Amino acid sequence: MAILEIAISYQSETLLEKQFYSTDNVLDKQIRNSLLQTISGVVNEAFGEEIQSFSLGKYTITIITHDLNQNSGFSPDAPNQIADPLMMYCIVDQNSDDKTVLKTMREALSHFTNRFSTFDIQQKKIKKFTKFDKRLDVIFGDLILKSEDRFKSLF
Repeated sequence: MAILEIAISYQSETLLEKQFYSTDNVLDKQIRNSLLQTISGVVNEAFGEEIQSFSLGKYTITIITHDLNQNSGFSPDAPNQIADPLMMYCIVDQNSDDKTVLKTMREALSHFTNRFSTFDIQQKKIKKFTKFDKRLDVIFGDLILKSEDRFKSLF
């Protein structure tokens, strides 16, 4: 099991991205966020539930969203409208344990929304979120290592 890449985005804009292994052969970065937002939105509209994961080749992309209204109420730009959800995705090896990845993603997104206000997130000041990079390493721990790298770290 290994996590290749983690990202947190809001309104199709990446707020924080952390790459542990190359994901160039999984999905082009330019279309990744738009595709993930579209898939998440279509499934939510059509089925009224969140999509959790889908496979592309030998990789699985796991997605979770967080309703920003749980934290603050409403968008400052439009006080009578509900804010768009915050989205997090992980690209993992297909043989990864989905339950463990989802649990860890929920924990990471919870830490992120506790650390940064809804206003900060909606302003999309990416430089502000770089501080969270090291916390992702701590939260995901050994999940970010491929088996061979985990073995090498023992010696």
